[in-house]
Amino acid sequence: MARLNFLGFVISQGKMEKTIKVRILQKKFDNKVQKHFLQKKDYLVHDEGNICREGDLVRIEQTRPLSARKFFAVAEIKKNKGQQFATYQKEAKANVSQEESEKSQILQQKRALFGQTATESLYKDLSDIKEFKSKDNLTEEEIAKMNQIKEKYNVSLSTSEPGASKTREIFATTMDHLADKIEGLSSDLKVTTLLNEILNDESKKHIVDQICQKIEIKPETQKNIKKNLIRKYLRNTPASELEKLGLSI
Repeated sequence: MARLNFLGFVISQGKMEKTIKVRILQKKFDNKVQKHFLQKKDYLVHDEGNICREGDLVRIEQTRPLSARKFFAVAEIKKNKGQQFATYQKEAKANVSQEESEKSQILQQKRALFGQTATESLYKDLSDIKEFKSKDNLTEEEIAKMNQIKEKYNVSLSTSEPGASKTREIFATTMDHLADKIEGLSSDLKVTTLLNEILNDESKKHIVDQICQKIEIKPETQKNIKKNLIRKYLRNTPASELEKLGLSI
């Protein structure tokens, strides 16, 4: 007696040892509606070598009962589409990983360039403010430059008194405030640069662990909270203490 043979597609693989699920499509005629339709049925099939992949077209053949629900085995792989798809997935993952790596490198370069540009801009503005403070009277060009720096750092100046825009006495308080604000921004930028350096450098992981131990950060602390606590520590710790950890701002 001939054994039953079916052609079907592998719809599930890897969930059971040496077992796949194959879907068989058969054309049936419904006497009630007088029409043909496709009927699907799923079989558990024995795959001795675990070589079938989802999407493969296989021929299955009836065999002795191998378990309560498994009495078919793979006789032939007609089309190895599943293996081709697995290869495509592997290549796609490698390409995505490479693209992400390239984008990450570009982002790091942009951050480094931005940090360098921002630092140079801060020091240039601070230098201009100190130069303005050394003068008793400012020229129209210097006043315009002063106003640009004030707008840049969102510092307001009261001009209720006559001639306030041309006297050093009226400008002194604002220039001191500007200088302090620019120096604070510069300090914050240095702290952020140092923080990113120690968090992203594996060779400095022991420094991060020492800081976490000093400020009692628990292992289960969320990543963003941990980063903010370390930033606060770097900002408020004296330079002598940071030097003991091999850090300098």
